[in-house]
Amino acid sequence: MKQTFALAVILVIACSSCKKSSNLSKIPSIAYIGISTDSVNSGSSTQKIDLTFNFTDGDGDLGNDPKSGVYDIYTTDSRDDSAYNYFFPAQLPDVIEPGKGIEGSCTITIDAAFLILRPDHPKGDTLHFDVYIRDKAGNTSNHITTSNIYIKP
Repeated sequence: MKQTFALAVILVIACSSCKKSSNLSKIPSIAYIGISTDSVNSGSSTQKIDLTFNFTDGDGDLGNDPKSGVYDIYTTDSRDDSAYNYFFPAQLPDVIEPGKGIEGSCTITIDAAFLILRPDHPKGDTLHFDVYIRDKAGNTSNHITTSNIYIKP
């Protein structure tokens, strides 16, 4: 009886000292969901492309202060490696659960005004974006590639 009681006490102490930790990697990860449109007019000031992806980060250290000048989301135009960088939305800190990491989806908006035809492609052009994120510790995620986007004259 004493051995059973001692074993039960040890088991209770061992279980109570365990802390649940995130099963997610501390290296952020992203997964492509999609884009809102597959074509835009060259240089349009009224058209936009919404790019949506899922993200995970085991230690939840996503979302730099915009005043820092260090971006969170990095996109590259496949035609000429032009970079368009973004911050996570302001509401991001509200979804972090300390010790459990962070998971969610994010949508960024790319203005078509920046997407213009190249001189050697006056009748139309196609591009895609390469995308990755970086956390506050400087860890970079995997890269994703969007679907093709056609730029109309």
